[in-house]
Amino acid sequence: MTFLSGVRSRVRTAGLALIALATLLASCGRPAAMGEADSLIVVADEALWSEVEQETYDAIETTLFTIRDEKKFYITHVAPASNELDQLLLWKQVVVFGIPGDPLIDQVAEAAGRETLNPPEIFQTPNVWAGGQAVTAVVLEPGREAASWRASLSELHELLDRQYRLWALNRMWISGEDTTLTRQLEQQLGFTLRVPAVYGYQFRDDDLVVIRNDNPDPSDLIRSLLVQRRPRTDSLDAATILDWRAGIDSVEYAVPQSFEAAPGPGQPIEVDGVRGLEVRGAWRDEGDYPAGGPFFARALTCPDATFFIDAWLYSPNPRRSKWQYIMQMEEILGSFACRGN
Repeated sequence: MTFLSGVRSRVRTAGLALIALATLLASCGRPAAMGEADSLIVVADEALWSEVEQETYDAIETTLFTIRDEKKFYITHVAPASNELDQLLLWKQVVVFGIPGDPLIDQVAEAAGRETLNPPEIFQTPNVWAGGQAVTAVVLEPGREAASWRASLSELHELLDRQYRLWALNRMWISGEDTTLTRQLEQQLGFTLRVPAVYGYQFRDDDLVVIRNDNPDPSDLIRSLLVQRRPRTDSLDAATILDWRAGIDSVEYAVPQSFEAAPGPGQPIEVDGVRGLEVRGAWRDEGDYPAGGPFFARALTCPDATFFIDAWLYSPNPRRSKWQYIMQMEEILGSFACRGN
C-alpha cells in the first residue's frame, strides 16, 4: 500500500514536496507541522492495533450532526516500523501508544522532561518532531497493553476534545473583540454579544442586525448571525421560531433559503440566566447556486423583549471540519446578555 492510499481520507495530504519544503524553511532544524488539528496520527504496534482498532475508532471518532453526521476526529494508524513513519510524525496531532522503553515513547518522555513513567498514564508535549504540533503519549502497562489501551480511551477522548475546543476558540479571537459593536448592540437593540473584530455588521431598521464573517472568500466560508428584537412573549415553541425564520430569510438574505428542521420540539436553552428555545436543521439556497449548510435558530426572552436569532454556516469544502465553526458561533451566541434600553 502506498503512502497516499494508506492515509485515511481526513489526513490533509500536502504531498512530500511540501513536507520537504517545510523542512528546509523551518527554524531550529524542525519542519513545520502538517495537516489539520482534527487529523490524528496514531502510532502503535501493528498486532496491538488490530486488537483495539474498532474500539478506538468508536471512542475517538465520535460524531456530531451538522447537515449530516460528521466525525470530530479522523484517525490514521501507522506502525513504528512503517516506511511512512517519518513522514506522518510531522503531522500536527500525533498520538503514540506504547510501554516504557519503546523508542518513540521514550522520545516523547525526553521531550517532556519526564525521567520516569507510571503506566497507565497519558501526557502531552509540543513540537517533538515538528514545530506547531501536539504529541500525546499513552503509556500502556506491560503485559496488559490491550486492556490498558481500552481503559485509556475515555480519558484520551476527553483530552483531545478539550484541546481541540480550546484551539478553535482561541483561533476565533486572534482578530480581537469588536467592542464598538457590543456598545452599539446595547444602545440600539438592548442586548450584548461578544463578537470577533473580523466580523462585519449591518443594522437594518431599528430592530434587526446582521453580523457576518465571509473572510477570506464568501464562496468558501460564511458565518452569519441575524438578531431581531421583537415584543416580549412567554409562549415559545419550535413552530413559532421556524415561522419567524421563514419570514426573514427571503427578505434579509441576498438569496432566499429553504430549510428543513430537525425533528422534535426544539431544545430548551439558557444563556446568562435567560431561558429560551433552539431549533436546528439544514438550509439551502433557493437560487441557481447549490449552496447549503447547518443552521440553528433560537429565541431568548428578556424582561422587555424577545430576541430571535438565526445562525447559519456555509462551508462547502468536504475536507474541512464544520465542527470548529459551529463551536465558534455557539461561543458568540453564548455571550448573549439582556440589557435594558
